[in-house]
Amino acid sequence: MRNNFILLIKGFLIGIGKIIPGVSGALIAITLNVYDKGISSITKFFDDIKDNAKFLFFIGLGILLSIVTFSKLVAYLLNNHYFITMIFFIGLMIGGIPSLIKKHQFKLSNNIIFIISFIIIILFSLINTNNTYNITNTYNDYFHFFFAGLIDASSTVIPGISGTAMLMLFGYYNAIITALGNLSSLTITLTNLNIIIPFTAGLTIGIIIITKIISFFLTHHNSKTFSFINGITISTILILIINTLSYSLSLWKIIISLPIFILGFFISKKLG
Repeated sequence: MRNNFILLIKGFLIGIGKIIPGVSGALIAITLNVYDKGISSITKFFDDIKDNAKFLFFIGLGILLSIVTFSKLVAYLLNNHYFITMIFFIGLMIGGIPSLIKKHQFKLSNNIIFIISFIIIILFSLINTNNTYNITNTYNDYFHFFFAGLIDASSTVIPGISGTAMLMLFGYYNAIITALGNLSSLTITLTNLNIIIPFTAGLTIGIIIITKIISFFLTHHNSKTFSFINGITISTILILIINTLSYSLSLWKIIISLPIFILGFFISKKLG
């Protein structure tokens, strides 16, 4: 029972991470030490149906509960307390860095792969993400939000890639976070369903396909794959720190943020 509750809490944190701009749900899954198990449970589901189903159920339930419950809260916190909210998640991710370093084998080929992936994310962060998709209430929306689900699936499986950042890049984020927020307040409209249904379909199909691809590389090129992942992870955390510290600050925010950072750090260490 205790292990199931811990899985639920980890899923809850991953779900919140998925709706925070600049944060990677997969990265949080790694720092909480459930990423490898998640990949294995999906790709080798029928090898141990009972154990894999239980793991996916509690992790998935935690993710779903946090996304539905906190969509409006996260939107509020980001709009009104951005710095403090982001500091908590930075602490959460930094708390998992030691476990990432342990998985890195310091060989020339691995180091080169690490540097390449590090640079890729730095370049990706320079892309303008201020576009907005205009909902047309036509079949065109189904295609766009199914595609948005595929985008979010790739970021769900590939650590360090922020799904929200990618959704912002294509202009889908505001529509999706609003639709999810309306679910939490039971304000369900046809427009909400036209967003959520194709988005969920794309997310589900994308996770199954992309997980199998990642699983192949983890099985056959484990150290190189983790070098690639670690490069993405470290660069993402660095970008997140820079962007957050560039935010307009006041003395009281800095004072309050320190214990919040420490709280996030020790939660990650404890759960990991």
